[in-house]
Amino acid sequence: MYNSSPERINPPRRKSCDACWMAKRRCDFALPACLRCARRNLPCVYPGQQPAISQEPSSDISLLMEQVDGLSSSIYVGPQGTGNASSGAPTFSTMDPVLDGSDTELVHLISPVFHPAVRDQNNCMAILRTRSSRPVSTIIATRLQFAIDRIKEAPRTTVLENQTPWSHSQLYKDGMPRAMQEDLLSPLPPTTPLEALAHTQALILYQIMYVFDGTIHALASAESLIPALERSALYLRNFIHMPDSDSMESEGSILSTMEPVMDFWSLRVFQESARRTFMFAFYLIQVYNLLQNDRLIQCDGRLGLVSAWYSSTHLWRAQNAFDFAVAWAEKEHLLVYNVDFSQLLQHGQPGDMDSFAKMMLSTSLGIDRAKAWFYSKGAVW
Repeated sequence: MYNSSPERINPPRRKSCDACWMAKRRCDFALPACLRCARRNLPCVYPGQQPAISQEPSSDISLLMEQVDGLSSSIYVGPQGTGNASSGAPTFSTMDPVLDGSDTELVHLISPVFHPAVRDQNNCMAILRTRSSRPVSTIIATRLQFAIDRIKEAPRTTVLENQTPWSHSQLYKDGMPRAMQEDLLSPLPPTTPLEALAHTQALILYQIMYVFDGTIHALASAESLIPALERSALYLRNFIHMPDSDSMESEGSILSTMEPVMDFWSLRVFQESARRTFMFAFYLIQVYNLLQNDRLIQCDGRLGLVSAWYSSTHLWRAQNAFDFAVAWAEKEHLLVYNVDFSQLLQHGQPGDMDSFAKMMLSTSLGIDRAKAWFYSKGAVW
């Protein structure tokens, strides 16, 4: 018996898009993107379809790869407010020969990991996607495993040691802000720089627990938390001083005696924690994107954000103003500006790198190359 005409022309039942299916949310099946994905700036991919891939970054990547000698730094993002991106990143040609070599996908990894996304016309965070031939498992094993292991430890070290690689152990010595005491749902926004920092750090801890919980419900919570984490980090940016080489020289002249350095101690603890937290917030978001196979998020630099932090184990581990003053006077403190590790690798020593520096360096160079640099300096990773 033949099917009736209406039965023959009925289309097959359309399935939810991947994002709605993962989050266990209702999908309205709209094309080219469902309402939920459109509102959240998510890639809306229905079963049997491939996501649209931006081809814009490819030419920039090829150009940048021609400008580096084997190893690459990330795409330089102009000073705050300029909104101009430059591919004229410093080269690593003068680095130790032990690190020479080529990795054709280095730029693909560094750019998404270290730079926040760009803004769309609705003032929301947006992203440009490229694809890699390398599976996620390979990227994790070769670049991210060390960092992920440290990230997973953060909730425990926060409770037991009151510190993480991006939060100094003396940051909350005078009391824990309300945001770190399960008061994230308070309708009152942070009113002080310390509260703004605590709010971002609390969201980071929640995001870490969601991302590495492994359940579908936790991953859905991680996805929904990303916009709040982005907003909190960008608000925190208002209280951060991003140093450069000129400000380092001025600080060096001002802090040439013990007393000014000791007075500078409290501000330094906050500023360095804030700088690292700001950078790590976007780093964590990109780790989540990578784990979700939404990999290689490419920043075009239009947001105009910069990052800067000091790599110095001795400064970071100082527990009081006197120890900090001694470390400042006697030990090296190198600035990592816009993820440019060239000065650190040329003039630094393995002892200058704390956990945060090792996380960022191993992500940038790859774990084996970072270990090779340590070995070339007579140290063990």
